[in-house]
Parts: sequence; C-alpha cells; structure tokens
Amino acid sequence: MKHTLTALTLVLATLPVAAQPPGPMGRGMAMPTFADFDLNGDGVITEQEYVEARNQRISERASEGRPMRGLSQARDFQDIDLDKDGRVTPDEFAAHQQQHWQSRPRGPAR
Repeated sequence: MKHTLTALTLVLATLPVAAQPPGPMGRGMAMPTFADFDLNGDGVITEQEYVEARNQRISERASEGRPMRGLSQARDFQDIDLDKDGRVTPDEFAAHQQQHWQSRPRGPAR
C-alpha cells in the first residue's frame, strides 16, 4: 500500500508537465516569440532588446539546470536584422525562426 501511494504521488506530481504538449522545438521547449524579444512592445526589436532578452533567457535556462548545447551557435543580432537597418521586424524574426527550425539536427525517426 505504501509503495502504491508513493507511485501515485509521483504520477500526480508529474501530470501538469506531462499534460502539456511539447513546444515547436520538441522536448517540451518552445521557441521564443517575437514578443519575448520586443521588450518595450513597439513592434520592432533593437539590438539592446535582443541582447537583454537573450541574456535573460540564457540565465533562466541555466538556473533551471538546462543544458546549454546550442549556445555556441546562437545568432547575433546582425544575423537576424536582414535589411541591416538596426531593427528586427516581425517578418525578419519569423524568417530567422523558420531558418533556425529547418537547420536543427533531427533525431532518429520513431
């Protein structure tokens, strides 16, 4: 009976996490949105906003104990600012996300 209660407690404790569908990146991690980087909500991302939001995201993930496998491949602001005007628009951000998603290594098929 004691083992059954322990097992049941463990199952119930993990249900909220297990019930959530994985994000677009799989493994339960969602790719960041434009709004995650547009810190002042003006519809564009400046380099300062990009760096601040990226550093915050890295810090949060590190404090959660998540591995930092892709950190060395993190894109610079200039890579996302396609027209080099010092601002990333929603379209530029979406193009970057699409390119990033397509270039991710794929695991074995299930």
